[in-house]
Amino acid sequence: MLRHWVTMLRPDEEIDLFVRHPLTDDLTSLQPRLHPILLASSMSGIPWENLRLRRAASQDDVLFCPAYTGPVAYRGRMVVATHSVNEAVPGLHTWGFRQTYGRLNRYCARSAERVIVPSMAIQEAVMTHYGVPGERVVVIPQGASDVFQPITDEAVLRDVRCRYFGRDRPYVLFVGKWSARRNIPNLVRAFAELRATKKIPHGLLIFGPQTEGPPLADLCRELGVTDEVVQTDGKIARHSDLVPIYSAADLFVHPSEMEGWSITTVEAMACGTAIVAVDRGGLGEVARGHALMIPTPSVDALVDAVGRVLEDDELRQDLRRRARERGQALNWTAITRRTLDVVREVATAQPIAQGTQP
Repeated sequence: MLRHWVTMLRPDEEIDLFVRHPLTDDLTSLQPRLHPILLASSMSGIPWENLRLRRAASQDDVLFCPAYTGPVAYRGRMVVATHSVNEAVPGLHTWGFRQTYGRLNRYCARSAERVIVPSMAIQEAVMTHYGVPGERVVVIPQGASDVFQPITDEAVLRDVRCRYFGRDRPYVLFVGKWSARRNIPNLVRAFAELRATKKIPHGLLIFGPQTEGPPLADLCRELGVTDEVVQTDGKIARHSDLVPIYSAADLFVHPSEMEGWSITTVEAMACGTAIVAVDRGGLGEVARGHALMIPTPSVDALVDAVGRVLEDDELRQDLRRRARERGQALNWTAITRRTLDVVREVATAQPIAQGTQP
């Protein structure tokens, strides 16, 4: 976003960027329109926002907070980006989370002059669960970086397949953190059933950490697919390292019941990867019309959809084409321009009355 913003600034506009660590070399090139302000601290997150950022940002015309929260009792104008309201969904978070982060997210959304959300599903949730008036909630979808493009060099794709599976074999892909709402155990069970009944040659690559639930190794052992499923911690040196991983996959599957949006699905689409996704919430808004959608992430639904795509080359190529069209349409340049327009509107307008305390 910053790389695009510095090319869009008017002559009288500049950006203060508050950071905990010195800028990386690739961001220093954005100066002089971008002014890094180092607020070094061993604190991070909410303590840093409230004990360091609040005072430092008080002289700016508007403070843009890109991830849910800003300083409590901040007296200036503020724009907050809220990416989901998952705490409103029963069973997704603990009571402690709802009473801390859930209440703080609500407070910051109600305190901001504008709340930017990625989908109409989250717009409705912010209005309903946070009580933010609709005129203060702006829907701006999120896109993939321009580096996410299809890779056609077979040597590169073969290297990816061999790197994760020890040999050149096709694979099905999921990218993201393992969580209850994403139904990864159902995906593994569906994959195991397809291996047993359809004899598919594919492996399953789960690119991201497991943070809850029974160990994946136990599930794979139970299903007899220990040697067919690979999981990584999701750590990469550069975000662009994901491009060949998406491109080498025959299919990207997102079995989530609740997503405010899905950047990983957008990235896979931009790389021209065929998609199977659940037609719910923000994920439905991302992929509907550009992927094979399923109504529920049940094992049966996943077996049917994944099996169809892997067995039908014509369908898979059509899904690749439709995915690529969608990925190109979610242009990051246009998205960042719309975000900057919202920030400008707040910077030059009279502040809207502050929200109530949590």
